Amino acid sequence: MPAWFNAVWGVVAFILGGASSYLRDFITEKRQIAREAKVRQAERDKVVTERRETFELEHLERLNEAIHRLGRAAGRAHDTDMRTARQTGVYADDSTRVGEEVAEEFREANREVHMLRNLVLDEKLREQVAQAHRAANVPSSMHRSDPQVAERRFAEAILLLDAAHDAIAARIREIYLTAKLPEHRA
Repeated sequence: MPAWFNAVWGVVAFILGGASSYLRDFITEKRQIAREAKVRQAERDKVVTERRETFELEHLERLNEAIHRLGRAAGRAHDTDMRTARQTGVYADDSTRVGEEVAEEFREANREVHMLRNLVLDEKLREQVAQAHRAANVPSSMHRSDPQVAERRFAEAILLLDAAHDAIAARIREIYLTAKLPEHRA
């Protein structure tokens, strides 16, 4: 081989070695950046999921309590109206109104359920709660009605409120069952 070839081959080999080293480092760095990006995205996803679950759990627990208070308030108002019906023969006669304490309890429970139901993330559950909420208010608006019809409407409302309670409890259990538990380290 000519002498110039040996000299050129050394330079070419040096340049090819440097280029391949640079290319290897470039590819390694790109892979490292991609891995780090995936780890950061997984962390962001985990934080968002935990925040959503915490938000949902807190609101569902508060809503469950609010529905219970609404049912109790509706029951107290219904009881007053049924006592009126036994005396007058008509449900919720204007001459005998529920007391201010019962009316305030009912208004506050309605306000709280209305506020919290709009924060329910699950569309189907939100509609179920809204339906129960509307039904709980039907008997109190049945002024001068047939007591038997009012009694049926109240029973329907209680069944819907109970179903909403059950659906909320099922969603709470679902969140707890699907939440990732912290790893135990020995």
